[in-house]
Amino acid sequence: MCQEYNGWTNRETWAVNLWLDNDRGLYETVQELAKHTDCCTEPLMCLEESLEALFDDAFADIAEISQEGLTMLKDIGSLYRVNWREIAENILEELKTQEDVNA
Repeated sequence: MCQEYNGWTNRETWAVNLWLDNDRGLYETVQELAKHTDCCTEPLMCLEESLEALFDDAFADIAEISQEGLTMLKDIGSLYRVNWREIAENILEELKTQEDVNA
């Protein structure tokens, strides 16, 4: 059975990426995380771990999540199936493209 969804590994990965692209606060947070990976020996791994931690922290206490957070959680479903590396690769590629355009 093929799990791919809209060009992503699975629906959960697609949904996380969709939220990252469409929520201004999340987008800006992730862009900052990506910009600070240049001091890591493994930038992709650093961003991958930072993304996973960001979402783990956000969903750790369901009782305090806003309505938007609850909607996000429903949209994504299980964080267990999210391919964090695929999302990190996409973010770093996008950041590099932006830097190339601005250079």
